[in-house]
Amino acid sequence: MTTAYVGPAPGCMLSSGDSRYDSTPDTFFLAYRGSIAHNMFVPSTDPKSIDDIDLMGFTFGEPRHYFGLQEWGSRGTKEIKSGCYDVVLYEIRKAVSLLLQGNPNIMSMLWVSAEHTLVKDEAARVLIENRNLFVGKHVYNAFAGYAHQQLEKMETRDPAELREYLAVTAELKYRGKHPNKESGADPIPQPGDSEHVRDLSGATGEVRDAANWDTEKLLARLRHFQRKGENLGYMGDKRKQLVLEHGYDSKNAAHLIRLLRMCIEFMQTGEMVVKRPDAVELIDIKKGKWTLDQVKELSAMLWERAKAARDASSLPPEPNRQAAEGMLIELVRERLFSA
Repeated sequence: MTTAYVGPAPGCMLSSGDSRYDSTPDTFFLAYRGSIAHNMFVPSTDPKSIDDIDLMGFTFGEPRHYFGLQEWGSRGTKEIKSGCYDVVLYEIRKAVSLLLQGNPNIMSMLWVSAEHTLVKDEAARVLIENRNLFVGKHVYNAFAGYAHQQLEKMETRDPAELREYLAVTAELKYRGKHPNKESGADPIPQPGDSEHVRDLSGATGEVRDAANWDTEKLLARLRHFQRKGENLGYMGDKRKQLVLEHGYDSKNAAHLIRLLRMCIEFMQTGEMVVKRPDAVELIDIKKGKWTLDQVKELSAMLWERAKAARDASSLPPEPNRQAAEGMLIELVRERLFSA
């Protein structure tokens, strides 16, 4: 039976007060996001694991960011890679702006479980205590937008394109010419070297083509794929292999089902269930244990339930922007002038 992983990733752990994630001293709220927060993390020891380890934080800027000319980060956002962690930080004004838009990823911070929280000071507690200010039917649109993205990505991977990408990257690594491959990490194969002789007799057409191309053509094809960005370039090679194996992107499928269920729950209760009670089933979907037809059948039913929950919801139509802005002003004022 599949079991859900709870807590930080083995061998790559942070604890409360650990500052390795960032050099910003004014982060007042930091928590795991994504698969760990959703109770859906698949450890790297599992051959089906393609999960990243992600953190999200809210922070205050310095006085110059509020009274001077310099903005904080890039429009209020910083993305940082620290060891095995991917961290995204939002300056408090940017965070509140996204909360008012009903962004599900940001909203999840206000309902994240204590076991997945690393930093939470008084400002974070104020946000959580006032999370009802951000609750409204408008959140449905944000959930629906994200779910539609997952639905589209789930089936839009071109198998031939994925096979070519994998063949190109493998051939460049074989030749020691891949731009992301550290110099000298592996010996560059030499003609006649028995350890590097390849048997291409059973290779696919894409692998044979790549083996016959010169390095410049291979690099040109790699750049072409990287420019495709979100649709292809961000996917690791292992995930591409799993898409070919399953016939669809099972990670997108799991996100789709999770988002729709969270949307239904939120429309009914005004509460966000971040740590998923259905994690075992969602992990099975992510591992490709469901067929594409099963995923599509369930998602179609959940779409109808989500729309019905929205129509029957007793939530206010919009967030309380005026009260949220007043809270924001007080939090910034307190942080800047309390010293």
